[in-house]
This record gives sequence, structure tokens and C-alpha cells, in this order.
Amino acid sequence: MTLRHLEIFMSVYHQKSITKAAKELHISQPSVSLAIKELEEKYQTILFDRMNRQIYPTEKAHLLYNHSMQILSSLENMENEMYNDQVKSISFGCSMTLSQVFLPHFLKTLKEKYPTIDFHINVNNLKEIENQLLKNEIDFALIETLPLHQLHKIPFYQDELVIIVSKKHPLLKTNNLKELENYDYYSREKGSSIYELVQSYFISYKLDIHPSIECVNPSSLIELVRYNNGFTILPSSLVKNEKEIALIKNKDFYIQRTYHIVMHKDKKLSSIYQEIFELIKNYPK
Repeated sequence: MTLRHLEIFMSVYHQKSITKAAKELHISQPSVSLAIKELEEKYQTILFDRMNRQIYPTEKAHLLYNHSMQILSSLENMENEMYNDQVKSISFGCSMTLSQVFLPHFLKTLKEKYPTIDFHINVNNLKEIENQLLKNEIDFALIETLPLHQLHKIPFYQDELVIIVSKKHPLLKTNNLKELENYDYYSREKGSSIYELVQSYFISYKLDIHPSIECVNPSSLIELVRYNNGFTILPSSLVKNEKEIALIKNKDFYIQRTYHIVMHKDKKLSSIYQEIFELIKNYPK
């Protein structure tokens, strides 16, 4: 077994496809199939179940993945330490909300403090960011709500979700959340933490509410509320300075979120990352 075997295996594991793995690695499909076959013969186990022209990782594949992640991450760290005395590039993910309320000012601080480092930031929803962390495509991420168990988390901020309407909306005259059912709901997209949290709340309180519009951009949701008779639900930190909207306050509606710095639990980061994490935790919110 070689490191190349592990690289091929991890690509197949992530892509769940021999064809896609071959394309990602720029090698032939037979080469990918042979590497997987050699691993299965060496460990005398099946790594992928083949059913209906699709492949599914087995329990042994999950085990091998965890070990492979540690080995390749350790190798990457060794290479960085052997060839570089200084970190030259840092990539991290950021949720849509944090990209608007936290990232702009914080990025300026980062660049002033670390002028020789190139920062690459991917703004996306929770599902995509978690996927990038698991595939080791980014070093860490700033997200809200609880991450997957494979990810190590460091809390750094708390916020709550609020119901938002136009300033003359009829809902401002009632305390009955059931009335929400009579108006359009403008929602964040599936895969975002807000979508999942709000849908769970609606189900728990037996509210028959479904999105009439789903949108990745919170600013667009605020604009929809300004000019229409619907409502949206967004973090209070995102809308606290908005003057043309109103918040519906109800003691029965309370959804709090904790923002986290997250990374893969097997990821080994140099001391400069710890400095950045402390900067994030202590940065004015």
C-alpha cells in the first residue's frame, strides 16, 4: 500500500464514484479500480458495496477514511514545516450571515495583522462548508449552529433569530404566532442552518408554514419584506441597523444560535491559526 492508494481511496470515498474520482485525479478509471481492488485484497475486506451502478462506503471504508485523513493531514503538515518556515496561504469558509455582519471588518484586521499571508475565503451555506472541511479543501470555517461530529468546534459568539416584517404589517398587532400561517414566508435556502432551525421550530409548534420563496441572500429577504406583505426570519445581528423594517416580539418564539470556529478533528494547524482563533473570539461583535 502506498500514499497514492490512500489518495485514490479518499477521492472515491468523497465522490462516491470511480468515474468522478478518475476525473478529479486525472487518471484512468481502470487505475482507480485497480487501486481500490489492491486495498481490498490487502485488508481482505470490501470497501465499497456496488449496487445499481452506484457505490456505497462500507463500515471498513469509514474506518480507513478516518485513518487516511490523519495520515495525509500529518504528511501535509510535515511538508509545510519542512519546506516553509512561514504560512503563506490560509483558506477558510464562512457562513452567509457571518460574511455580512462579521467578515468585512474582521478581514481588514486580518490583512493588516498578517500582510504576507494570502487569505482565500469561501462564503457558502452550512452543508457545503461542512463538505469542504471533510474533504480538507479549507483549513477551518466560521459557521453557526452545531457542526458534524467529525468536526472540532470552538464557540465564539451567540445570536438569536427574529421575525421580520414591514413597519405597517398587520402581524405587529397580534401576539398569536398562528397568524403567521396567513402570510408568505421568505426563507433562507435548504442546507442553511436558518432553514433547518426554523423548519424544526414550525414542526415543534405545529405551524403549517412553508416557504413561498427560498433565497441564499439575506439582503434580498429583507428587501422582500420591505415591499411585500410577507415575513422572514433572520439573525438579529444582521438586521439591528435596518430602519425600514420591524421585529415581531413574542415570548414563544426564541431560537438562539451559537457561532463556531470549526475544523476537522484530525486537522493539525500551526500556531498562527491559534493566534487567528483568539483574534476571532476577542473581536468586537
